[in-house]
Amino acid sequence: MAQYSQWPKVELASNDIMTIKDPSGNIIELFPCYGYYFPRSSIEKRRYPDPRDNIPSIIKMKTRHDDVFLTAYPKTGTHWLTEILYMLLNKRLDYNKEYGKVSAMLPLQTPEMVDKLPSPRILNSHLLLSSLPRDILTQKNKVVFVNRNPKDVAVSLYHFCKHTINYEGSWNDFLQLFMSEKGMVYAGPWHKYMMDWDNVIRNNSKLDVLVVNYEDLKMNPLKEIERLAEYLDVKSSPDFYSQVSERCRFNQLKDDYKNRNHPLREVIFRKGDVGDWKNWFTVAQNQEFDKHLTEKLTKSSWTFRYCVKE
Repeated sequence: MAQYSQWPKVELASNDIMTIKDPSGNIIELFPCYGYYFPRSSIEKRRYPDPRDNIPSIIKMKTRHDDVFLTAYPKTGTHWLTEILYMLLNKRLDYNKEYGKVSAMLPLQTPEMVDKLPSPRILNSHLLLSSLPRDILTQKNKVVFVNRNPKDVAVSLYHFCKHTINYEGSWNDFLQLFMSEKGMVYAGPWHKYMMDWDNVIRNNSKLDVLVVNYEDLKMNPLKEIERLAEYLDVKSSPDFYSQVSERCRFNQLKDDYKNRNHPLREVIFRKGDVGDWKNWFTVAQNQEFDKHLTEKLTKSSWTFRYCVKE
């Protein structure tokens, strides 16, 4: 599996950087570009091609008729879904070690890089639709959007940021940033991301999208895997769906990733539980977060499940 590419150095001016202080004074430095907040440290480590050039190229890139786009806010389950989609599209029970999620991720890669990948490609991204290829609409590419309850997303993103950008703040410090109007965390404001996607899903008749709820996939994987297969028009046998479900169990994937040459293999599959947020949110934080959701998502059609019986 490919590691992160080493791209040419990106020159950033001081006024390109958004310097954020959490309530305790810990600093996060972000580079906002096309609605996405890139960590300054990741840019300086040359993990991204210059997004000021790359995102316009992505918007103009040509897609293939059998491309599948997997979209979601970070820490929503895209590594999990990538493996399921790979098995369904290729009709075999192999993990996606052919090219891997990182090698097919926009904007971690350029259009020229993903053009080298074999079909059918699973192109994944945390970008807004406005920063993805316009060809998605003209080619009528399949789009799978993953929705996960925001409390578990916030907890998972907190741990991810501690590992990847060395964030040193407390859980409460991070939560305040996550709930801020500008969503001053890695990737950008969750509420604006979800409102934007809700708007395009509801109002863009040219967009062929299937919403998969993380919690539904945890509770009833067979049903959701079959629903994915029907949407992708790659129907198979109930026995095959059962084997895909077993191969893509969280602990199975976590064990497999430990042996992969992936730069973030230790943090990608942390717990995967539904309801882990209960171990982190205080009563007061939970009330504050619920108020935040009510204010920010009043006109959206999103619903969330905060616990399931597995």
